[in-house]
Amino acid sequence: MKVLAVVLLALGICMLPGHLGWSAAATVGGDVAFLDLPDGFGVTGEDEIEPEIIEFYTDDYEGDAFFFCLDRSWSMTLPAASGESKYAVMKREVVRALQGLTARSVVSVVFYNVDLDPLTYGDPPIKMEAGAKAQLISRITGTPSSNGSCMFRGAEKLLRIALKTQNEFRTMIIVADGRTHCSNGDNTADGVFNRIIAKNVTRMPINTVYTGQMSGEDWTIGKPLLERLARATNGKFKIAK
Repeated sequence: MKVLAVVLLALGICMLPGHLGWSAAATVGGDVAFLDLPDGFGVTGEDEIEPEIIEFYTDDYEGDAFFFCLDRSWSMTLPAASGESKYAVMKREVVRALQGLTARSVVSVVFYNVDLDPLTYGDPPIKMEAGAKAQLISRITGTPSSNGSCMFRGAEKLLRIALKTQNEFRTMIIVADGRTHCSNGDNTADGVFNRIIAKNVTRMPINTVYTGQMSGEDWTIGKPLLERLARATNGKFKIAK
């Protein structure tokens, strides 16, 4: 009678809704065994979303929300080591990075120059579905160079836009070829650094790529600023080859 009661109790547990992915049942000898249940009865959680990986200037960057802050100053039209203009190389690197992304990620792109409100694609960030990605790539490739390089205005705008996405793995990439030149703005390295860090409330990594010459104020002032931004935010710093 005791064995029969245990068996009936175990069967009753198996019939309860919302049970776990296994249930206890008694064997004829009174021992407890664990029964596998059909698929769909177990407790499941949402799949963990992994960041995507892009390649940019031969380095890998992880994220699911990418914010590109791009220098469109006149000096970017000067030739890179390959002979191609630095501006053309930069745009090609961005396009290649975007082509590898899926709809899991979102993107915003800012081309900064002397303007108070830099040219922006993606406010709010653009989900990388096929059609939207193609349109963004077309706009990037068609964006001409300009004058001035007010980097902090581009970075500040992207940091504001970053608050408009719920994607967890945000990352920024700044490309610059030297020190900043802002009209009616702070051009000191400390001032630019402090403004950008103060606006980075999401504490996203700020990765930086230096494309300038290895001499003069671009090298002695511009490059150290990019290094400092990356180091302070756990980002990467790279000198473009």
